[in-house]
Amino acid sequence: MYDYEQPRLSFKPRKWPAITPQMHKKIKFLYRNKVCCSGEVKEFAAEHGLPRWKITRYAQEMGWSAKQKKAPPWTDRELKILKQSAHHCPDVIQRRLKKIGFNRSINSIVLKRKRMRFLQNINGQSATSLAICLGEDSHFVLRAIRTGILKASKRIQNRTPQQGGNAWLIKDKDVREFIINNVNLIDLRKVDKYWFVGLLTGEDLI
Repeated sequence: MYDYEQPRLSFKPRKWPAITPQMHKKIKFLYRNKVCCSGEVKEFAAEHGLPRWKITRYAQEMGWSAKQKKAPPWTDRELKILKQSAHHCPDVIQRRLKKIGFNRSINSIVLKRKRMRFLQNINGQSATSLAICLGEDSHFVLRAIRTGILKASKRIQNRTPQQGGNAWLIKDKDVREFIINNVNLIDLRKVDKYWFVGLLTGEDLI
C-alpha cells in the first residue's frame, strides 16, 4: 500500500490534481507538526490548486488528523429552545443549550436555525442579547437607548415592575443605523462575527 494517491484507471478526468509524493510529505509535515489550523495549510492548498477540505480529508485518511464525529440529531427539546431563542445571537443560544446539557457548535446552531426558518418573522432582539452580540455589558446598550442614539421600543409583555418591566425590543435596522453612526463606539474585536455579518447582509453565515 502506498502512502500517497496513485493514478486511477479511469477515463473520467480528475476534478482536482492528484496528491504527489512531494505533496504527501508536506501535508504529513503540516499535520504532524500541529500547524494544520494555521494559514499554512490554506496557502499550501491554494498553491497546488486544491480546496482546503481536500487536504484535510487526505490527512484524515492518512491518520494524521482525527475525523470529526457526526453530530447527533436535534432533539425536540433543543428545537424548542432554538425557536424560542432564535432572535438571540448564536453565542447566547449555545449557552442556553449548554445549561441543559446540549453541546452544539456555533455553525450547527446557525445552520439549523436557518433550515428551520426560525428567523423568518423576527427582525429584532432584546437589549441583553444585543449587548452580548456586541461584546459589551447591558449598561452599554441601555445607555445608548437612554441617550437616543439607539432606537428601541418596549415589548408588550404585561410584566410587573418587580419583574423588571417589559423588555426592550431593538429592530435590526436600528442596530445597523446605530453601528454605522457610532462606529467609534464599537469594538469590532468583541463583536460576534456570525451575528454581525448576518446583520449587515440579512443572511446567516454557515
